[in-house]
Amino acid sequence: MMTFSLKNRRLACAALLVAVGLLLPPVFHLVGGQAAGGMLLPMHLPVLLAGLLFGPSVGVAVGVLTPLLSFLLSGMPTLAKLPFMLIELAAYGAVSGLCCVKAKLPVPVGLLAAQAAGRLVNALGLWIAGALFELPVSGPLSVWTALVTGLPGVAIQWIVLPLLIRALKKSGVLRYV
Repeated sequence: MMTFSLKNRRLACAALLVAVGLLLPPVFHLVGGQAAGGMLLPMHLPVLLAGLLFGPSVGVAVGVLTPLLSFLLSGMPTLAKLPFMLIELAAYGAVSGLCCVKAKLPVPVGLLAAQAAGRLVNALGLWIAGALFELPVSGPLSVWTALVTGLPGVAIQWIVLPLLIRALKKSGVLRYV
């Protein structure tokens, strides 16, 4: 019987979460139309889960690879949105991992901190890009609009992620990764 190291198992879990992050958005778009992505935030779920379960390095890796591979494979997100999604999702993965794995804070605290940090990083990125390229970009307004539009997705994250993590811990699956 073949045994796998902890590092290999975590790598496999990260790859699985990237795959889920690539598959969820098209499914949500099929069911809810093009606006479903911005409203339900399907790509955020596996990134947050990666950070919450496996720490900041896995969270950042899933947060960067998922939108990058999605763009390369499907053209979504658009090239204009890609850099901002990269930094926002990387922040989600990093902060959720720092809070829940490194600092051992409860999942709701890590989730809230990650959501706030991701949107803040997104706003900062928009503001910097606007200033560098002299674009009429309203970072805070864009982020506020995205936040309000994404409230159903945030609600899904608050319901699904703690329940999923609890179920995974209760099942004993996480002992092996």
